[in-house]
Amino acid sequence: MALAAMAYNLLRYVGQNTLIGPDAPLRKALHRRRIRTVMQEMIYKAARLVRHGRRYILRFGRGDPGYAALARCHAHVLTL
Repeated sequence: MALAAMAYNLLRYVGQNTLIGPDAPLRKALHRRRIRTVMQEMIYKAARLVRHGRRYILRFGRGDPGYAALARCHAHVLTL
């Protein structure tokens, strides 16, 4: 139950954090997104798993409108 609560709160955080900023992929102005929408727009990204230099790297498409917001959110989580 604790793991499910942590996953839910993490998805809520990603949804709120990606709403802020000029690179937010929005259809219309919102104050809060549903968890399903966050999963569809942020988590289900098309990417390739590439092995390079003994590391695995995710490569996203060049024209992906939501990548900048997701990268910003990821960088913010790493600094916490």
